[in-house]
Amino acid sequence: MDFRKSSLRVWLRYMGAVCLPPRAVNGGLRVLTYHRVRPDADDLRSVTPKVFREHLEILKAGWNVVGIDDVLAAIKGEKPLPERAVLITFDDGYADLYDHALPLLQEFGFPAVVFMLARYVGKVGRTYSEANYPEAPFLSAHQLREMRQAGVEIGSHGLWHVPLAHLPPREAEKEVRESKRILSDLLGVEVRAFSYPWGRAGDFHKEHVEMVEKAGYEVAFTMLHGLNSPPFERLKMRRCHVYPWDVGRTFNAILEGRFDGWCLKNSALWNQRRKLLRKLLRKFLTKDGAGKRS
Repeated sequence: MDFRKSSLRVWLRYMGAVCLPPRAVNGGLRVLTYHRVRPDADDLRSVTPKVFREHLEILKAGWNVVGIDDVLAAIKGEKPLPERAVLITFDDGYADLYDHALPLLQEFGFPAVVFMLARYVGKVGRTYSEANYPEAPFLSAHQLREMRQAGVEIGSHGLWHVPLAHLPPREAEKEVRESKRILSDLLGVEVRAFSYPWGRAGDFHKEHVEMVEKAGYEVAFTMLHGLNSPPFERLKMRRCHVYPWDVGRTFNAILEGRFDGWCLKNSALWNQRRKLLRKLLRKFLTKDGAGKRS
């Protein structure tokens, strides 16, 4: 059994939503991270259009969804964000965002940001970290331009989805600079936002943040979980991953900050040891399941 997809993990997530206290959210920015929106969602990266609609309905009822212009204005001190501000982001740039996410965003009148892998535009494939997933189509140049015209900011997610910390400095800098050039040329406007590939503690370091700044990005996003509070760390903005089982109470728990401070991906030590722990958990769960069958 894969712990990442197990009912135990879903149960622990729900219990955290029930038991952990909410945190103050006023004055801050909560950034949500999705990857795919598709009817046949069957992995940790994907939510169904039905679930995504439920999320947007919750946001519409009690939160203020903002765009990248609002975020940049707040970072520069030009205009504060509204209370209970939320930014919606998508990583990788799969084509199903055009078919299923964009129509819902337009229906609700919400802006968003898509962080595109520059070398995957218009291609069918899988990314560096997704060897176990089937190949899938990515957004085309035409779709990216249409999404931008519809109010979706297009940012860079690098070239190949390789963590910058895994690369020699020259290759890491190429990921940052070349992806910005490719996407800016494709869109006819300068790309302003960057999302660190993987983006957890240990996946990028101080020198990579400096590369992003030197490349001319105005804002950059990590996968470190938490709320962004003023004064904002504009090149290390935090985000919250949304899983397919985050519905109702657990989705509200993300927005309320109930998981803030408890997210293990914020620890570099944890990320170094997570593979070993997964193996141990998988072994335990397999053994436990075999015991129940015997």
